[in-house]
Amino acid sequence: MADHNLDIETHPTEDISVREVFGIDTDMIVKGFADPTDRVPVLDSTYKFDPDTTLAILAGFSHNRRVMIQGYH
Repeated sequence: MADHNLDIETHPTEDISVREVFGIDTDMIVKGFADPTDRVPVLDSTYKFDPDTTLAILAGFSHNRRVMIQGYH
């Protein structure tokens, strides 16, 4: 359960390789947080991200744009 102490002034500071973290064949780098919080689930190494959906979400986050998601992801 979340601790309800979310600091909304916290910003991502780390460069994250989409290839390494999500297993998607791209050279895209996105910003991420240095430290995990209780709002981040435990890593499931067997989960396979849908490449098109994941890239759309990450591009939206990277460029501060809204992305509508429908269906499974």
